[in-house]
Amino acid sequence: MSFTGVFGLVLLGIIALSLLGPSKLPRGLEELWLMITNFRRSQAETPPLTIEQARRIWSESESPFYGLIQILYGAVEHLVELRTRIFWVFGAMIVGAIAAAVFVNQILKFLVRPAGEVQMIFLRPVDMVWVYMEVILSVAIVFALPMIAYQTLMFIRPALESEQEIAVFRIIGLLGMPLVAIFFVLGLAFAYLIMLPAMLPFLQGTGGAIAKPSWEIRAYYSFVLTVLMWIGAAFETPLVMTLLARLGLVSPKTMTRQWRYAFVGIAFVAAAITPTVDPFNMALVMGPLLALYFLGIGMARAVYRPRPGAGSGS
Repeated sequence: MSFTGVFGLVLLGIIALSLLGPSKLPRGLEELWLMITNFRRSQAETPPLTIEQARRIWSESESPFYGLIQILYGAVEHLVELRTRIFWVFGAMIVGAIAAAVFVNQILKFLVRPAGEVQMIFLRPVDMVWVYMEVILSVAIVFALPMIAYQTLMFIRPALESEQEIAVFRIIGLLGMPLVAIFFVLGLAFAYLIMLPAMLPFLQGTGGAIAKPSWEIRAYYSFVLTVLMWIGAAFETPLVMTLLARLGLVSPKTMTRQWRYAFVGIAFVAAAITPTVDPFNMALVMGPLLALYFLGIGMARAVYRPRPGAGSGS
């Protein structure tokens, strides 16, 4: 699934929370589940349930979905705050989308440049509309990243109690947010300047003398945006490792001992990002990700603080 596809699923949940409202969301989920349950019962020619009967059955069956609904009922106050912060994120995304729409043709030309002389075609009348929408949404996400990070930090701030947690929070606020943006941009630059110029000619030449490349433009932009966004996200790995070490959740020794598991995980990530599993493209992605993992170990060593009562090797 593409990066924007994953984000789209998250976006649907956020829109549901924003439109239904925190107090109506759990009730709406109950009503939806009840409707599905009664539809299945009608197929079996059994009488429908009332909401009270359904709640009793769900509770007795210890349904995890019903447990989630109960959590939502108990978290209405937090969801109200979350809804407000979501609106701020939406505002940043709207500003980014407007800016992207103004310069969308320049962005499209910039993204198509690594393809060289390959002819771009579109096969359906709406293909270019989808291209514009996906590019604008991707730019809006990148533009809103600082706001997303800030609103996330402000949302979790009241839950911090210990002095160590507050100190980590301050460090993240002062240094973490700029570093998140810097590492993400470095990932975009690496993908655009190194990965795509090496990957696309390789893919272009796979046809040899059998077929002349003419790429469908929607598929091309979806592929390029997927590579850019996922590599940008992957470049955040050292920061995540540093945060875990600073909180004392994982020690640098453990990270070093688990390098084999990290290698396997990186191989799966590389296979998901690259369009093929040939050694050339896999190595092109795995090399930097492995380097980032060991960079993360080095950064973790610099900031590691063991949790009180925990062993140094935990």
